[in-house]
Amino acid sequence: MASLNKQQKRAKRAKAKAKQIRMVGRKPLAQDDDLGHLAEPIPEYTLAMFSKMRDAEAVSRNEMLLTLLRELAFIIVDHPELLDMENAENEGMAATHLAADMLIDYRMWADGMDRETAQAWLSEPEFISDFGIALDTYGQSAEAQEEKSE
Repeated sequence: MASLNKQQKRAKRAKAKAKQIRMVGRKPLAQDDDLGHLAEPIPEYTLAMFSKMRDAEAVSRNEMLLTLLRELAFIIVDHPELLDMENAENEGMAATHLAADMLIDYRMWADGMDRETAQAWLSEPEFISDFGIALDTYGQSAEAQEEKSE
């Protein structure tokens, strides 16, 4: 087990990286008279993914999750810096963490939820089950694609 000091450093880095990643998908806020500035705009690639996710969600939650996973795979290829490899055991875990962060940001963008409500939605047992099913389905389709290309 890592020392307490090392654990604290990891936690601090994870918190900073999570904040950085959350900013990627944040919806621009209306003008705040007190602050006098706008929140950071959403990158185009994230907006495009969120729009596709919203359309897919009209069909089913599973379609929305599969759309997220497919689109995120392309985003990671173009923007590998989004993966937090320092705080994950492997690339798959880092991608799963990024997917969770994007889902929270998507819910905030699509429904205007606050972060806590979006995180609670992500923690619901039914959602966790649906996400696991989507991951399995996506993994199987990726394996099938690899077999076709061989």
